Amino acid sequence: MKKLKWIFCLLVMAVFLAGCVAKNEELQAVPEQPEETARAEEPEQAEAGPTRELLSKEALLYMHAEGRSNGFEFGGVEEDGAFYYEFTRPEEPDFYLRISDDFETALVSFRGNTMRLNDRSAPNGSLLEWNISAGYGGAVSGYGMPFWADMTGDGQPDLLYLQGGGGTGMHTDWCVAYDLTTMTEIPIVEPWQEMAEFISIETLGEEDGYVQCLITDNEGNTYTAYTASGYDEEDIWREFRYTPVKSGWTALDINTEEGTLLALMSFGMDDPHFGAFHYMGELTTELAYDAEQEAIVRSGPITVTVYPAEK
Repeated sequence: MKKLKWIFCLLVMAVFLAGCVAKNEELQAVPEQPEETARAEEPEQAEAGPTRELLSKEALLYMHAEGRSNGFEFGGVEEDGAFYYEFTRPEEPDFYLRISDDFETALVSFRGNTMRLNDRSAPNGSLLEWNISAGYGGAVSGYGMPFWADMTGDGQPDLLYLQGGGGTGMHTDWCVAYDLTTMTEIPIVEPWQEMAEFISIETLGEEDGYVQCLITDNEGNTYTAYTASGYDEEDIWREFRYTPVKSGWTALDINTEEGTLLALMSFGMDDPHFGAFHYMGELTTELAYDAEQEAIVRSGPITVTVYPAEK
């Protein structure tokens, strides 16, 4: 009889302990997140920024190779429901340059001051976009990147944006500069016309499909150059002309250490039968800030370089 009682007691204790274990497991189990709580956390994820491909992977790798990023970090940000491409600088946490999603508007903020950069227009009157690129491309390529340099010599940084592109023998650059201390644009007086008028070219004769030319600069220096004619007719070389205007190939380079611009323009002869420019050399000069004019102007001599004849 006592044995049956002990068996009964053991069975009761077993049932009681099993219930305690089940209860304990129920208390330790993590409850499912209510739907309302999950919705409340969604705005935090949205604040992390838009997830989109800013540039192709190849273009981003190109941008950040060999210092092409010019010390800027590139990303994207959303503000008041609008998306902007954004350039920042690690050593200047209170700076940003933002370009709108349609590339038509550029905003810069520095040390508490914010302004919109001036719109740029092409010669035909159309609005120039603030294109973003480090030069990645094929036969036809583009470039659009900010630079950080002290152009005015006041020890404070200035912001420049260099943009250009072209292909198949044509290229053009344009650059803007902004004084971040006064938040004003620094005018850049382009030297192209002055460079084009610095030389004159006279045709001397034709030999083996090449026209021999005599180049004379405004200082009296002379150079001999050759340009391909590609014609069998006699005396057609006499129709080749040099037109002293901005050529189809102009480029600007920024020396951030010196705070200067280098301007390069190719020159050559007009071929009336081919309808193209035959480049035979280049003109280069330097631009720097002039305090009296409050502008970036030509500050160095114009140099003539003749391409070697490929005869």
